[in-house]
Amino acid sequence: MIDMSDYSRAAKGYWVALVSAGALIVAWALSQCLSFTPTQGLQFLALASFVVISSSLPIRIPNTSASITAGDAFIFLGAILLGVPAALALGATGALVSSLCTSRRAPSWIAAPATMSLTVLVSATAFYFMLDSYAGVARQPVGMSRLTFEQLLVPLVVMALLQYLFNGVLIGTLHALKGGSSIWKFWRDGYLWTSCTFFASAVVTALLYQAMQNFGLIYVLLSVPVIGATFATYKIYFERMNEKSRETAELARLHLATVEALATAIDAKDQTTHCHVRRVQLYAARLGEMLRLSRSEIEALRAGAMLHDIGKLAVPDHILNKPGKLTTAEFERMKVHTIVGASILERIDYPYPIVPIVRSHHERWDGLGYPDGLRGEEIPWTARIFAVVDCFDSVREDRPYRRGMTREEASAMLLRGAGTHFDPKVVELFLKHLPEFESEIVELGLDQHGFTSREAEPRALVETSGTYANVAHANAAHTSAAPPLNPKQFAVPAYLEQIKSAHREVYALYEIASTFGASLDMEDRSQILVNKVGHMVPFDTCAVYLFDELKNYATVAHVSGLNAEALRGHCVAPGEGVIGFVIANRRPAAGFDPMLDFADLALTEAQPYRSMIALPLVKDERLLGVLAVYSLQTEHYTDDHLHLLDTVARLASDAFSNALHHAEAESNALTDPLTNLPNARALHIRFAEEEARARRNGTSFQVVMLDLDEFKSVNDTYGHSTGDQMLREVARVLSAQLREYDFLARYAGDEFVAVVQDLPRAQADDLCGRIETAIRGLSLHVPPDKRARVGISVGAARFGTDGETLNQLLIAADQAMYSVKSVHKLRRRHTSAATSLSIVEPPPG
Repeated sequence: MIDMSDYSRAAKGYWVALVSAGALIVAWALSQCLSFTPTQGLQFLALASFVVISSSLPIRIPNTSASITAGDAFIFLGAILLGVPAALALGATGALVSSLCTSRRAPSWIAAPATMSLTVLVSATAFYFMLDSYAGVARQPVGMSRLTFEQLLVPLVVMALLQYLFNGVLIGTLHALKGGSSIWKFWRDGYLWTSCTFFASAVVTALLYQAMQNFGLIYVLLSVPVIGATFATYKIYFERMNEKSRETAELARLHLATVEALATAIDAKDQTTHCHVRRVQLYAARLGEMLRLSRSEIEALRAGAMLHDIGKLAVPDHILNKPGKLTTAEFERMKVHTIVGASILERIDYPYPIVPIVRSHHERWDGLGYPDGLRGEEIPWTARIFAVVDCFDSVREDRPYRRGMTREEASAMLLRGAGTHFDPKVVELFLKHLPEFESEIVELGLDQHGFTSREAEPRALVETSGTYANVAHANAAHTSAAPPLNPKQFAVPAYLEQIKSAHREVYALYEIASTFGASLDMEDRSQILVNKVGHMVPFDTCAVYLFDELKNYATVAHVSGLNAEALRGHCVAPGEGVIGFVIANRRPAAGFDPMLDFADLALTEAQPYRSMIALPLVKDERLLGVLAVYSLQTEHYTDDHLHLLDTVARLASDAFSNALHHAEAESNALTDPLTNLPNARALHIRFAEEEARARRNGTSFQVVMLDLDEFKSVNDTYGHSTGDQMLREVARVLSAQLREYDFLARYAGDEFVAVVQDLPRAQADDLCGRIETAIRGLSLHVPPDKRARVGISVGAARFGTDGETLNQLLIAADQAMYSVKSVHKLRRRHTSAATSLSIVEPPPG
């Protein structure tokens, strides 16, 4: 089976027509050669031998794909001596031998003799026509007729000219149809230099013919070594020239490879994957072929996938990887990369038209792009193609700051931008052939880093100055003449992964530091920490323990990964397992048996953990907690992992310390420092919560006012120190009389307020009685032998019945308390009067 996979449909049709016509001509020529006389047969064999030998030693012209041989002189000589059929047979034989030496493809082996037979038919026929018109010789073949040099020269020059032109047109047309380039470009680059050899062959043919007439065939044969030596000299010269050309080309390739390697490293810094570049190359090249771009433009698309963002060297990293919208100033800084990249490549003098791609790939179809504000057809074809394919593939890749879009979402984005951001014709063609593009991508193994079917959380599209600023900040393949793609060539170099990993780690640290400021809650910060650790260190389970100084143990505040449910809420005391060791010694632990931390837990994974790292979270000598990662697969965590986690632990320690300080400050703002009860500010907050709950559920609650009696006398008699101690003891006694879910606050001075869930009247009276009894029983020892006592007055008000605001309920409770005091005073007055009457009452009789 003949492999013609790189031939377009038109090229295949042209090849079939060319070969069919050539086969018919060669068949006719061979049939005519069968009628040669013995002398003519010997002459034909001699000429055929010279043609085969000379054609098997082609000389490749430097910097072109063309080659020359000395066979044309013998083909011309065959036309003179034996006629057109012999010249056709000799030409086809020489082309076949030369093709076998210079090409490895069957289509070239077949097409070469067919092309030459057509060429020789035209040129040899023209020779005899000119010989008849110019020299008046109508005989065919001429044979050994006595023709002068002057008679032969003009017909031979015409024959050489037609052979040169006709052969070039036939071959150029085939290559133009294959590669999508023009015939003139092929002729100029690969065939123009061969013209001198055809005319030289014509002169040599005339000289050889004259020598054969004057000296005989034997003397001509003796001159062949001289001709061979001359030919060998040219061959050596051209081979040296070719070697120099190869060295120059290799040096140029190395220079370009260096630039491309640096550009790829820049892409890695921007978290662009190697497979992304290759996919964009394939998309762009295929579209270029469908739009019939030239070979150099397609090569420019291929190179553009690697070099288009080289100008990002002038853009700061914090702008390149910013998670949210760019500010106007940041976006203006980002736009510079197109101009800088184009300027860099202009100085290199790149062999393909890549500069228009680099400069214009952010131009918009509606003219609102940058840097030049080009509109519609003003934008180069290559830049229009590249804008579509690079944007499509960029948004489908995961980045540190966003998840990739699905294929459907990315396609919808292109459709929305068609006619405004993108050339609608390019978008339509790309989406029409997208399934076949992706099939080829899967075959090449280029889909492992990019395609995603997850719910997309795309980074916001920034419509600043009317462009997709954050989708593809500016991110093709072999041409039809290039060799088939090989999946092995797309292996991601290790150094690119190292660069990406380094910048991923820096970005993760930056994101940890920045997102820690989003919340002051300890559990929120624990969750942030666990989520970000996975960007730098592999783990199967990650947990953050927070240490309680009062209780002297650590509790898992947040856990992610395997066995999360088993670990959640788990408490560890100093000395228990590896975490207990870290708590007790306040230093990192690595290389310990991780199963020590899971000894008493029911694990869902039968496979044991193999390695772990645990680091203390310490700030200013205060232990805040422990960060721990566990792995089932990793045999040992490396020193790099330990250093990274140590950096994370220091950031987390600062964040947790700030959160604790904030919590303490918040607590102090709502706490009475003397009694450690909530203060008046906290009372207002709690009342608002209870009010909202009561209105929502249709329930009620009581506000109880508690006022100490005789407290001023305690202060005046025993001093304020004793008075402070009395307040603390009263707070303790009152708290003991209330339920856990009731609320008690020190309101002011010697006044306390309780918020109690709705109680029936009898239970409320019982509560007030118990409080009065407990306070009357309170006695504070004052050295040396005195006791300080206070009383208490209690008043209650019910929400909804006695008032609906805190002030209203406090006033109502205070009035109720005053009424109780009045009753108590009246009772004491009656008791005192009765006592005095009993004292003065005279005895009976």
